Amino acid sequence: MNLKELVTKARTCRRFKGSETLSAEKLTELIDFARLSASARNAQILRFVTVTDAENRAAMDKLVVLGGALTPEQRATDAQRPGGYIVICGPEKMDDFATMDVGIAAQTINLAACEAGLRTCMIGAVKKDEAAELLGLPADLKVKLVLALGVSDEEVRLVSRREDGKLIYYRDDSDVHCVPKITLAEAVILNR
Repeated sequence: MNLKELVTKARTCRRFKGSETLSAEKLTELIDFARLSASARNAQILRFVTVTDAENRAAMDKLVVLGGALTPEQRATDAQRPGGYIVICGPEKMDDFATMDVGIAAQTINLAACEAGLRTCMIGAVKKDEAAELLGLPADLKVKLVLALGVSDEEVRLVSRREDGKLIYYRDDSDVHCVPKITLAEAVILNR
């Protein structure tokens, strides 16, 4: 698969096959892709935590929201929880350059996971202080982003902008998770 196909296929997943758990070794392999990626000023300030233990995964499940734009009935059931989590951590105060590293790391892990047949959900809706306590993070590190990973239990499709002009993802009448995307003509605003 070429890069465009991989990027197109690597859609956010909000329903996983909960019976398919991931090992710390598998998540560590995915983190290695992020470790090797670009880092602003090559500062390499991010650190990562894998969450694979059943008890810790269940606790993390309660600290995150998968699909905030969906109704509660449309969200994952207890049987559709992630097979594991990767928590991206960094210093409390990060400048814009360091913050870019979070996005670079998250997308790199997302693409590597997709290539490995897994799906990812990048979660900002997390109780960060409670997650840090659960994980036993050192005081100088804070939770920056949580990645839920696992085997997908949903169909996700890219679609055109909604008729009402909104870009909010939704589930259609067939329970397909639809992700509206702007056109390339909308994205490229100038050619100089």
